[in-house]
This record gives sequence, structure tokens and C-alpha cells, in this order.
Amino acid sequence: MKLTTNMQTSQSITIAAAVSLGILVASTANAACASQAPGSAFASSRLLSPALYARAMPQSSSLPQPASRADEEASPSIVGLWSVNLFVGNTQQIYDQGFDQFHSGGTEVLNDNGGPPSLGNVCLGVWKQIGPRTVKLRHLAWNWDDKGNLTGTFLLLETITLEPSGNSFAGTYVVDNFDLFGNVIPSLHTEGALAATRIDVDTSSADGAPF
Repeated sequence: MKLTTNMQTSQSITIAAAVSLGILVASTANAACASQAPGSAFASSRLLSPALYARAMPQSSSLPQPASRADEEASPSIVGLWSVNLFVGNTQQIYDQGFDQFHSGGTEVLNDNGGPPSLGNVCLGVWKQIGPRTVKLRHLAWNWDDKGNLTGTFLLLETITLEPSGNSFAGTYVVDNFDLFGNVIPSLHTEGALAATRIDVDTSSADGAPF
């Protein structure tokens, strides 16, 4: 899922990945996909509204539990389109948000709202099922500076558990960014909780939003 954001270092910068639903950026770096600052100026005010938090934030009492052997026969599929929210740690603070598409062939595409399309707000991933209702995702993107120069790469790892109905999932994510030599940038490491709801042909919300 590609998560992009606005950040402040020695000069104003924007990180160009992912999804996802903050992360700090190296000097003049723009990280694609799940690299976004909470409350980013690029984020929609509606998406950051209290009403959305109430719908999107996973509640401890309702989080999907690890699947048991009894789930194997009727394990739901993650294939489809999802509205996904990534949070800073275990807080209600949005790290990134996006529309996440999982394909039956084991690939994934994320269109996120962390930054404008000119900086790259679409990223790609691969997934596999590692147990009943449990999925592992590896999600990659390029990072750019505000002049369009390549600065490195972005990596998002997720472990996802679908609820038994298959209409929502929750889990955890870990984000790392790398320079052009493949060295990890420690200051840009981020991890937290995530939650998503399935989007289908009839999806709509009580407040009239399209998802």
C-alpha cells in the first residue's frame, strides 16, 4: 500500500510506497507508499474526522483472533478491494490510509492518500496465506526527493488476520526505508496497528461517504 507524507528536516520535504494510514524522512527524501506523517496536509479532513476514527480504529474486543483448525475449511479470502488504515503504534493517530487491492495471483496494489500522484502514491506488493485467515504481505516502493531524484527504497511488511466473515481484517505493520546503497535509515523505522474493511459493489457508509 503506498503511503506518502509531508515532513520537515533541514528543508521542506515530502516522502514519496503505501497504503499507508507518521514516519520521519531523511534529508530531502520523499518516500512513496506507507510513509506519512499523522495529520499530513495532504490527508482529507473527512478521512481524519472523529467519525472515521470510530469506524476505522480496531477495538481490542473486536479484533480478529488467530484462526483455529476449525477455520480451515471455511477460511475467507483476502482477494478484493479494501479501505485500509494504518495507525501510529497502538494509538488512534493515522499513519496512512489507502485503497488496497489484493489479487488472486498473490500480488497487491495500494493507492494511498499520503501524497500527491506527482510524487507517486501507488505501490506494489506480494502476499501469501500463512494460515487459516492469516496473510503475510511484502510491499515495496521507490523513494524520491522533492526535485524528482531517486533517493532509495521503501519496505512495508504486514501480518493480517481476517475476521471469520471475511469483511474486515486487522493486524500489524513494520516500515523501513533504505538509501541508494541499500542501507537502512534507522530514523525512518515505523510500526503499528492496521485495520481495514472490504469494499464491494454495494459499499457505502452511514454519513454518505463512498466507503
